[in-house]
Amino acid sequence: MNAYRKKPEIGKTNSLPSYPKSDDDSRACVWIPLIIVISYFVLSAIFRVTSNSGSKLDQIVCYGTLICLVIIMLLGARDQYRDSQMAAAERQQWKNACISAELTITNRHEGGSFWYDYGNRYLRAPYQLELELNSNQRTVSPGQTIVSVEVSADIYKRLEECKTVRIYYMPESPMTFLLEDEL
Repeated sequence: MNAYRKKPEIGKTNSLPSYPKSDDDSRACVWIPLIIVISYFVLSAIFRVTSNSGSKLDQIVCYGTLICLVIIMLLGARDQYRDSQMAAAERQQWKNACISAELTITNRHEGGSFWYDYGNRYLRAPYQLELELNSNQRTVSPGQTIVSVEVSADIYKRLEECKTVRIYYMPESPMTFLLEDEL
């Protein structure tokens, strides 16, 4: 019988939008139409400048918008770099608190996608590795002998020639682990 690993959530944030509540501020009803009107004037100024019929004010609006967009992109890149650094530090901290073990790869299932005529859509089959359980994992799942691990195509290709793989898991939860190549 197969057990399935639980992948720890490291460096993830809740990216799902929250639904508005009844006590939320309704200023968006004023700001959204205002933003639409301003966007119309900015886009029309950009259009006039690119067609060489714009005034000095249109050029100021066009280049000011360009400068604002560059600043916003730089701030986004800075935030993304900061988030990746925090995720790397969190992964390293998690790795330092874990126990490592070498597990044997017993089977591989190559994934991919295919067209499903009945459902008229593409289906994706995950790349999977089946690993033999170690003693700590057997105590948690006594009837299981193998743990199935879904991995990305890149990691699957890196481990294609390997017979064993190193995992890192918490002592209190041995079925929650990461492969060494996922860290």
